[in-house]
Amino acid sequence: MILKTIDEIRGTDREVFAENGNWVSRRLLLKKDGMGFSFHETIIFAGTETIIEYKNHLEAVFCVEGDGEVELIKTGEKFPIRPGTMYALNEHDRHYLRGGGHDMRLVCVFNPPVTGQEVHLPDGSYALE
Repeated sequence: MILKTIDEIRGTDREVFAENGNWVSRRLLLKKDGMGFSFHETIIFAGTETIIEYKNHLEAVFCVEGDGEVELIKTGEKFPIRPGTMYALNEHDRHYLRGGGHDMRLVCVFNPPVTGQEVHLPDGSYALE
């Protein structure tokens, strides 16, 4: 059995901060844990905007607290994100993720799993490890 807490992740190499300061990701399950997916708590800071396109990964996201918005770049559609909202990027959708008036706490699952130190590349993707 694997058991992790956010408190034990803080301050370790499993806590990854975006270079631009837009988010922090606490990676509870990684590729090396052997589960076939990775599992993260990510905080999107209020008032930020990040362009993302996971070309090599599928992601499902569940909002636990805070508020924000996802905008699909291809269509311009905007979707409000609030507690209880789940979205899945099932088509490797290029999108903006915006933090609203309060920090947004998200629970995220990635397939294939990430290794732990990924940050967004200039095109908004994670490299495939």
